[in-house]
Amino acid sequence: MGKIKDSLDALKEKDVYSLALFCLYKIIGAPEYSSIGELAYVLDKKSLLNLCEYFGGQTITIPTIDELENLLYALLLYQYVKIEHISYDKAIELIKYHSKDIRTIKANYHKLASILDDYSFQVREDIDNA
Repeated sequence: MGKIKDSLDALKEKDVYSLALFCLYKIIGAPEYSSIGELAYVLDKKSLLNLCEYFGGQTITIPTIDELENLLYALLLYQYVKIEHISYDKAIELIKYHSKDIRTIKANYHKLASILDDYSFQVREDIDNA
């Protein structure tokens, strides 16, 4: 018992949360839980608890950096064309210098345009300021 207690005493707060999430994975046994223990190392405690509060019990897929980057470039293209009224071809040229996947960005832009043209934006308060 002394060795386990010493090991537990040596854990930092992030390690404790990681251990708890790992144990949750082992108890539940669902493959979707296999990597949640790592969340304790990429999120601070407050963010981790907010994530659990808002998305607890749901299965979500986190986008890759490339997916997020392509979407942000598509949003930039939307801004250039729809808001700043730059021609589509000129806007593509502006983005092409920064992106390696212009075909995906074009496809995402067209999908985004059909979504955003009919979308009403509302500013939402940050949970830290609520």
